[in-house]
Amino acid sequence: MISIKKIIVLFSFFCLVFLIGCAKETTEQNNVKHIEYLKSFGWHIEERSSERTQDTKNFLPATNAGIDLKPYKEIYITTYLLKEKQKTGKKIYADIYQINDDIIGGAGHLETWEPGDFSLKDKERLINEGTINR
Repeated sequence: MISIKKIIVLFSFFCLVFLIGCAKETTEQNNVKHIEYLKSFGWHIEERSSERTQDTKNFLPATNAGIDLKPYKEIYITTYLLKEKQKTGKKIYADIYQINDDIIGGAGHLETWEPGDFSLKDKERLINEGTINR
């Protein structure tokens, strides 16, 4: 006969496996959403750089990119290194801002360029100005 302890251990194990599977699926879904979101602006991901939570009060990169974060106290940010490069060879990054699983916006950042932050919609402008490669 199976003891209560064995049942609890088995149940806990299956719950853990289920939760790990669900978390992986959510991460993969987010990756697809992020890829599609950046592609909609003409950008291409080379690799994920970082993930973090950010207080929105006085968060200048979003403000510089024209994104209003006033309705939110905190956002989740995933940063990607992009395949596109600056004319100088320097890197270009994109931040995707999320609340729960919903993408609420994003901004780009040019390495060693001031102010450095730009709207993801500005790819053609940056090409035309000679800042980034086509």
